[in-house]
Amino acid sequence: MSRVYPIFAQNFVIPVYDLMRGTSRFRCGNVLKKTQWLSQEKLEILQKKQLHLLLQHAYDTVPYYHNLFRKKSLKPTDFRSIDDLSKIPVLTKDDIRNNSSDLLSKGYPQSNLIRYRSGGTGNPIRFYITKEQSSWEIAAEFRAYGWANYRLGDRCFMFWGSPIDKAKYKTMIGSFTKTLERIQVSDSYLMSKENVSTYADSLRVFNPEIVRGYTTSVLTVAKYLLENKDDFVRPKSVITHAETLFDSDRKIIEEAFDCPVFDYYGSREIGAMAAECEEHCGYHISMENVLIELEKDGEHVAAGEKGAIIITSLRNFGMPFLRYRVGDIGVFSEEKCNCGRGLSLLSSIEGRVADFMTVYDKQKDQIVTVGPMYPFFEIAAMKIPIESYQVIQEKIDEVVIKIVKGNGYSSKDTAFLLGYVNQVFGENVEVHIDFVDHIAPSASGKRSSFVSKVSSVY
Repeated sequence: MSRVYPIFAQNFVIPVYDLMRGTSRFRCGNVLKKTQWLSQEKLEILQKKQLHLLLQHAYDTVPYYHNLFRKKSLKPTDFRSIDDLSKIPVLTKDDIRNNSSDLLSKGYPQSNLIRYRSGGTGNPIRFYITKEQSSWEIAAEFRAYGWANYRLGDRCFMFWGSPIDKAKYKTMIGSFTKTLERIQVSDSYLMSKENVSTYADSLRVFNPEIVRGYTTSVLTVAKYLLENKDDFVRPKSVITHAETLFDSDRKIIEEAFDCPVFDYYGSREIGAMAAECEEHCGYHISMENVLIELEKDGEHVAAGEKGAIIITSLRNFGMPFLRYRVGDIGVFSEEKCNCGRGLSLLSSIEGRVADFMTVYDKQKDQIVTVGPMYPFFEIAAMKIPIESYQVIQEKIDEVVIKIVKGNGYSSKDTAFLLGYVNQVFGENVEVHIDFVDHIAPSASGKRSSFVSKVSSVY
């Protein structure tokens, strides 16, 4: 059954979905299975053709971009290379909120578009995509899952906390889809000790072939399994989403589940952007659907350097996002993957911009950005008994550390932590420790170990 059902799902369920929803996921999936094996040079040609179509369409039918191009004396024909895109200002979340109607294409009736929002319940972005965009997005997502040996129809246990998705799965159609695709969703919004124990019991009963979900949620359960010496869950793969996966986290998850971990990078606004293949040499970019730039101080960075990720969605003609700043930091790779795919690579996803700390460097006599901060604090967290923590940079010289105490925590541990922080950042940073019973996730369900309220150079 485990081998037959995914074949049935791929060749029967998906075409039926397309027929019912007016999408073309099956066709797009077949295209992407082939194009991934093209050379990088041929993929770049396809990417540029799609970009030129999008730029012309945006100029002709999208008031926001038509006015922007006219204001800057630009025409679609002025963009002859990727570097020319820097002529267009980056698109921010506030730009989308403030110009939502002008970002809609006049070429698509709003009734034919799919309405989305991102950001959970807190100040969300509302936007629209076409059914064609949705088809390419999901096809790219499941192509990436295929690299992790996940086939639609495999039993999949999913740790998720997004209010948007939880509401979707509670609908009649969502519930039916979840059953048909053999997905069990566990609400990971509150990761208390009692809940983690319940999740472990559910994993035992469901016996999944795939485990996927928020990185910190999967990590929390993995630590529980190791601490309790539970070895009953042995999936084919674990797929992590939505939060930065660090090497130390990967090792813990792989040890707990005794299988490889595959990290996936996407966003609700853009869809599937990049993912690891079986070689784990970086993140293959979905070049057919997205164009990625990396910038620092408004300039493109070279391979090997950290830069803010700027995304252009090549498929959404209903509400085009040109050069959208997603708020993440990445690094390009010049390596060729041994898997043979021509898709270009990000060597790493360094984390959110907020994962970096801005400090004053005395020696350089200037403000610098350092990070990501997670590894620094994770080293300290492994040496003292704490359940969880969150570091918040309130000001350039002030940090608040929220801590949920573990068994045996004492004042000596507080002294160690304060001394460690002073060694890392110097005495110019004032540190406050706040003991709490629980650290709540953000409105989207994600858990950020580090939150900076200070602007960085990215």
